[in-house]
Amino acid sequence: MKSNKQRRHEIKQRRWARMEAQREAALRPAMPHGALAADVQRLELIHGAPFWLPGYYVDISYRCCDCGAACVWTAQDQKWWYEQVQGSLYASASRCKDCRARHRAWRQSHCDAAEMAALRALWRARPDASARARVYAALQSKAPDLRSLAAQALAWWWVQFGDKPAHAQLEALSLERSWAPRIDRILRRQVELRPGLHRVCRVVAYPRVTMGAALSGH
Repeated sequence: MKSNKQRRHEIKQRRWARMEAQREAALRPAMPHGALAADVQRLELIHGAPFWLPGYYVDISYRCCDCGAACVWTAQDQKWWYEQVQGSLYASASRCKDCRARHRAWRQSHCDAAEMAALRALWRARPDASARARVYAALQSKAPDLRSLAAQALAWWWVQFGDKPAHAQLEALSLERSWAPRIDRILRRQVELRPGLHRVCRVVAYPRVTMGAALSGH
C-alpha cells in the first residue's frame, strides 16, 4: 500500500509530465495544409539526436543541378528517404529523375565490379596489411560506391573483430563534413545486423555524430 507521500510524488510527476507535453505542443509549429507528418520517434531511432528533426514534410521545389529543370521533391519522397531508406538528414534532392538515372548509370560504369566483390570478400576475415592497403586505397577512389564499401569494411572489422586501426580510421573520417553522416549510418546498420551485441557510443565533434561500436563479450 502506498503512503500519502508516495501518492503526492506520483501526482506531482504526472503533473510535470503533462505540463512538459503542453509546453512541447505549444512550441511545435503547426503543420501547413497538405503537409505529411514525420515519425519523429523513428527518426530519433535512426539518426540519434541531431540539432533538429523534421516534424513534418512539405513539397520542396528545386532545380536540377545538371539540366536546370524545375522539379519538386514531394513530401512522400522525403518521408521515404529519411525514414525508410534512412538517408542523411543533411541530404536533399538535387537532380531530376532522368539525370539521376544517368548519374547512377555513370557511377556503375565507372565502378569496377571485381574490385567491389574483392572489398566485400575482405569482410570475412581479420584484416591483414594487404587488406588494409586495399581498403585505404578504395577510400581515395573517385567512385562513391567503392568509398562506401571501404567504409563498410572498416565498420565491419571494428564491429566483428574489435579492430582498433579500423576504429581510428572511422573516427578520422567522421570528423570530415562529407563523411560524418555516412559513417554514423553505416555503423548503425552494422550494429543492427548483429543483435545481442553491446554497443559503446562516443560522440565526436561534428555534427553530433554518434560513433557506435559493438563489442561482443563486454
